[in-house]
Amino acid sequence: MKPILSALLLLIMANAFSAKIQKTPKSGKISMEEMSSYAVCPIDTAAAAYYIFEKGSTEFVYRQTTIRSDDTGSDKGFQMTFRYHSRLKILNKVASGMADIELRLYKNGLDVEKLSNIKGYTYNLENGKIVSTRLDTKTVIYEEKNDNSTIVKIAMPEVKEGSVVEIEYEIISDFLFNLQEWYFQKQVPVLYSEYKVAIPEYFHYKPSIFGYTRVHQEVTENPKSIRFTYIQKAEGFDVKDYKYEHEERYKEQVTTLYAENISAFKSESFLKAPKNYLTRVSYELVGTKFPQSGYKSFSTRWVDVSKRLLDHESFGRALNRSNFLSGEAQSIKHSSSDTKDIISNAFELVKSKMRWNGINSIFTESNLKQAWESGTGNSAEVNLMLVALLKSAGLNAFPVVLSTQANGMLPITRPSLSELNYVIAMVQDEKNSYMMDATEPLSCINMLPERCLNGKGFVIDPVRFGETSLEPLYGHYSSLMGDFKMNGTGVFDGTLTMTDAGYAGLYRRKEYNADNNREMFIESLEKRYPGITIQNMEISNLEDVNSDFINSMEIELAGYTDGIGDMILFSPLLAFKAGEHPLKLENREYPIEFSYPTRKAAIFSIEIPEGYYVESIPEPIRVASEDKSITFTYSIVVIDRQIQVFSDFRIERLLFLPDDYQGIKDAFTFMIDKHAEKVVLKRSEWSRPY
Repeated sequence: MKPILSALLLLIMANAFSAKIQKTPKSGKISMEEMSSYAVCPIDTAAAAYYIFEKGSTEFVYRQTTIRSDDTGSDKGFQMTFRYHSRLKILNKVASGMADIELRLYKNGLDVEKLSNIKGYTYNLENGKIVSTRLDTKTVIYEEKNDNSTIVKIAMPEVKEGSVVEIEYEIISDFLFNLQEWYFQKQVPVLYSEYKVAIPEYFHYKPSIFGYTRVHQEVTENPKSIRFTYIQKAEGFDVKDYKYEHEERYKEQVTTLYAENISAFKSESFLKAPKNYLTRVSYELVGTKFPQSGYKSFSTRWVDVSKRLLDHESFGRALNRSNFLSGEAQSIKHSSSDTKDIISNAFELVKSKMRWNGINSIFTESNLKQAWESGTGNSAEVNLMLVALLKSAGLNAFPVVLSTQANGMLPITRPSLSELNYVIAMVQDEKNSYMMDATEPLSCINMLPERCLNGKGFVIDPVRFGETSLEPLYGHYSSLMGDFKMNGTGVFDGTLTMTDAGYAGLYRRKEYNADNNREMFIESLEKRYPGITIQNMEISNLEDVNSDFINSMEIELAGYTDGIGDMILFSPLLAFKAGEHPLKLENREYPIEFSYPTRKAAIFSIEIPEGYYVESIPEPIRVASEDKSITFTYSIVVIDRQIQVFSDFRIERLLFLPDDYQGIKDAFTFMIDKHAEKVVLKRSEWSRPY
């Protein structure tokens, strides 16, 4: 194995050192040779699509060089221009949706982002000829999301299997803090990716490169100049306008980052967000130094982010306008002398009163009183409402801001308001902290929705400010207890009890509520476990979110035995054995992440039919990782005519490195394979013990 790995490493290194910056083909034209050579992805023959190239550039432009004393808006200063150009090959119609592009443009007061110079072409081969269809820019949709952002939707025309899709556009931005980040790696292969950034010497940005793909870099320096025209507007009838010119010379550093033959990012189970591990580069503005001015630092601390939020109209100030809750707060305050009861009563009130509209945000879109009266709101409105209610009831309550799993891990060492997209509530007493998210009506105190279990968050308060852990305080625990009798035709009758605790209980309650009624819930269970017929069912603790969700039922199971001559074979966990393997990659370059500890257990007792005895049973097994963080135990014993089965699979650790991947994969394989092994019954004129 080692010689093969060494040869592969040398090949990769050789390819890496041979990489070079590529020229961009002219937009709107493609040759027959190019169309023919793109028929299959050269680095991944199974790819449904791939980027032939993807190029971007950011430069700083001083557009308004004529500055008038009577027009304060004439000195706009530097603006950023981001240019994008790509060609995408569609190999399978399942990937045709990749040709639809969605962009977000921001605005804040006079500062805006504008989209311009959109060009798009779809190339298809028809009867041996290239047919080019141009994008009609009138079909581009601008959808105002809120006061601060607009979504732009571009749907490319005539996209089909075999198409090459080309898109080009520019974004002009006043937001110098938000220098465009660039993703070299995608969900499909990329043959060539390049990002060029030209930064004037006045700006100091800190680049950060993430991911596992090698990115090459070339740096050059260019002389630049700006010729300004200043017009001093005359004041009075006999005074003329005064006009003078000035040329400012400066240096511009140009960094070209590029990579070739970038494999697709293959996402699979137990990954919080691909964004955390995709190969990309981002930039942080750390300071500026303009002529005749001192150095101005923009290095931000989390305490600075906290201060900005506390002073923000749609966060701190919105939180302080909570007089409308005083009646409810006083009622809750006097409802109990126990602090946890008061917290629980406030939590239940907001959960019952407010409905989350599905929007993640750290800012309110309307004032809290309006949201309260309407009964609906985004995550900030719902949870800032809860914080306000708790504070009004005399408790030490604080908002906690965070980044959800899908939004990516919060960069603790790089404070940034733009990385935050969610807010929850926290209460602290003399001994404990209590976390709550009222967007989830079926959650309990300290059980945050899975989307919030993402490392650390920040408490926003003038005094109590600081990091707080978002690690789960509950696990995902499910167990099955079955008592069955098998008849001579291979049908099982008996009772089954499903017990779901922690997050398993939360999801089971959500499933029940989503099905709307008991009959639909039964129907969904019968679809999940083919061959099962549920005859009676009793549910315990449906409304009590602090207790285990218990579902007891009488069932009949058919179709889980094989007959061979005078033998009957069956997997003793029947419909409830482990299913498809969640880990399929040969190698995984990024970590394995679990949101919470997990345990899945089953204890079954199966009575075999008269006239049969147990010929063979699977061997018992117990496997464990070196640190005992993953364990699997499986055993079967036979007592008289009873087969007793025990299965227990546990994962206690939440984060595993790529080197642990094969071991975790093996643990699942052990469980799946063991569950698939058969008990063999043999018919006899008399029964005999195993």
